[in-house]
Amino acid sequence: HCAGTLSSRASVSLVTDLSHVTTPPDPHSKLRGAAMAVRPSLAYFPSDNALLDSSGLPWGVAVTPFSSTDERGSFPVTGDEGDLIPRCTSCFAYFSTLCSLHRWSWTCPICSEDNDLSADAAARYARDGSHDPPELRSAFVDLLLPGEEGEAAAATTPVYVAAIDLSSSEEFLELVKSALLAALEALSPGSLFGILTFSSKIGLYDVQGPIPIVKNVFIPPDSDGTLHVDLKDAMPFCSFLAPVGTFKDRIAEALETIKPIASWERATTASQVQDHALHHTRGFGVAIDALVNYLSVENGTTFELARIFAFLSGPPNYGAGQLDARSKGDHNTGKVVDSNNTLLPEETSFYKNLVGLHKY
Repeated sequence: HCAGTLSSRASVSLVTDLSHVTTPPDPHSKLRGAAMAVRPSLAYFPSDNALLDSSGLPWGVAVTPFSSTDERGSFPVTGDEGDLIPRCTSCFAYFSTLCSLHRWSWTCPICSEDNDLSADAAARYARDGSHDPPELRSAFVDLLLPGEEGEAAAATTPVYVAAIDLSSSEEFLELVKSALLAALEALSPGSLFGILTFSSKIGLYDVQGPIPIVKNVFIPPDSDGTLHVDLKDAMPFCSFLAPVGTFKDRIAEALETIKPIASWERATTASQVQDHALHHTRGFGVAIDALVNYLSVENGTTFELARIFAFLSGPPNYGAGQLDARSKGDHNTGKVVDSNNTLLPEETSFYKNLVGLHKY
């Protein structure tokens, strides 16, 4: 049979199908000029599959993945074109010296599938012996795959941020928490997760300590989209995004602590009308603009797989990007949106401009 591994820096050790031979191949014999990193378990093998099945003998070979040398101490043939090696369309095995090579096709030794060769691959394997690619010169090769190391790998780290409206009701927040807790269970351990809240201020959560810490940045009432304090200055980026595999329980605990704007923030006298108005403010436009900028500034790298989950209980009505709430329903005021008027004319170009500005 054939066994092989291939990664950004991995040795590929390939073994042929030995079920139709009576003696194992000499591990020291040359195959296209090199030996295989293989040790057979027995000195003799059944000559056909029927005899193999009826023998009841433990038959197999031992292969050392990622070995630095083969069984004779020889180093692998190296190259940097691992992405060019054809793979079987049936079992996905890699092409190697053990495959039957034809002008425009090759046969897989694992499943006997006949695979077509592209014009480039056919030209690659039509060279003379002195210019053969690594996979034709040896059965023990060490090839590099591009784009899987360093910054490329870091840039593709999945990032998820929950942006939660605090001007909502307790019932609305409970639904949001349930949805996020369910989503949290489905995320891969290598993902990064952040929690942001918004109302008349933006809250950033650090869940990597013993207790959740919240840093607030206030949104000026006449804000044009610019905060007095950048989010990166309010909280370091590495504190805001927490690895799910390590801090999933603390992320869940932090979500449970989120409450609507407290009653003590509401107006208690007629002279506090402005404070009362702030109780149902949703500075969503400023918050989302600041968040996208925040995700774009770390080491000058934009996270390509960043996803923002925004939860609003009503239309944005504070700061840049606010909409006219009088023409729309509000979950907190009991207003109902007329189903005949759900498609409303555009009131602001703020969000369209935001998408155009941050489209990469």
